[in-house]
Amino acid sequence: MNKNIIQVFEHQLLKVNGDNKFDERHFNALKNYGYKTGEKYYSVGHKRIKFSNYVGVIQVKNLTIEILPKADSNDDNAKAKSKWHDALISMLQECKLIKLSSISNAKLKLKSASILDLYYEAFLTEAERIVRQGLVKSYRNVSENLNKIKGKINFTKHTLKNYLHKEKFFVEHKVYDENNKFNQILLKALITLEKLSNNPQYLIRIKRLLLDFENVREKNVTSSWFKNLKYGRNSERYKYAVTLSKLIILKYSPDLKGGKEDVLAIMFDMNMLYENYIYRKLKALQRDSMIPITRVRGQNRRPFWETRGLRADIVIETESDNFVIDTKWKVLKSKTPSDDDLKQMFVYNLHYDTDLSILLYPKTTLSTNGKKPFRNLKFQDKNCQLAFTDLFDTDGQLEKRLGHRIYDELLKDEIEPI
Repeated sequence: MNKNIIQVFEHQLLKVNGDNKFDERHFNALKNYGYKTGEKYYSVGHKRIKFSNYVGVIQVKNLTIEILPKADSNDDNAKAKSKWHDALISMLQECKLIKLSSISNAKLKLKSASILDLYYEAFLTEAERIVRQGLVKSYRNVSENLNKIKGKINFTKHTLKNYLHKEKFFVEHKVYDENNKFNQILLKALITLEKLSNNPQYLIRIKRLLLDFENVREKNVTSSWFKNLKYGRNSERYKYAVTLSKLIILKYSPDLKGGKEDVLAIMFDMNMLYENYIYRKLKALQRDSMIPITRVRGQNRRPFWETRGLRADIVIETESDNFVIDTKWKVLKSKTPSDDDLKQMFVYNLHYDTDLSILLYPKTTLSTNGKKPFRNLKFQDKNCQLAFTDLFDTDGQLEKRLGHRIYDELLKDEIEPI
């Protein structure tokens, strides 16, 4: 692992001048960034940062901080960090938040590369692919003062600007070139990356790529650019590069109050990541002809009260039954759900017309595989189960057939035979 990388777990404290490379310069930059973002990713204390439920990576000055998920034990050693580092990358890949297939020898880099390096590598690989294929060209409108007529004359501006210069014409015409939004976005990401990267190999590749963008003007790229971007037949190949550019450009925060402090944060809500990961693993069951599941739906919204809706994490449908799964990324202190969670699941039972709703937690050293029922005393047919599932296989890798494991442990006995 790179010597300028610190690995911590979610909800962990990072103190100035502790047993790491985190010093006053890094703390001051993160303090300003934290205040600017409403302490979304971490809270700021006296010379310490306490991370929240967000995981991912933060680059501050020359230091990279990886914030890893944690849901198995209290171990805080290199082995545990390596395990969850690899697990986080695999979860991001499964949820389509990074494509390792676009990176050469990605599997070899998995153990040594930081999460940030994988994003940088993926972006540069995509940008190089686009340059090899040729930057997309498009028509754009140009207004300029020329010595010849080209296109049409704008008589209003021509009169204002050229009453003393009879030899000039203020004209409007179209130009077909590379100076369009797609290339301007890539250029901005390259310029941003050039400021941030401390990797000499990346800097060589960035400078080489910038030579191909000489005819593209640098623009102030904002979030509205990505909302209004429309892809066509020639620009479809830019999609993944633009997605990575968006991460780099919009998550970069230069010129914070108190001085110029370069901070880049690529962070993910671990609750949402866990939910999306479980959904995708269960979705794979639809393709198994041996399993009687007809449909798996994520974030299914139902009308609840007037304009308000009710949204379950995952709904599993069979020919005769519905099941609701609500994912919870946290460690329970006891094997009992909160009253609020039980009430929420009972409402799911009613609104989704199901006899069974499941609160699904990751398995920890305090929990066991399988399920624990909680029955409603008045509505005997409306049941909630507290369940735990191990995300890892016996080799300490993320379980590839996790959906099948959840089905076998929690659903198989509940589904009526057809």
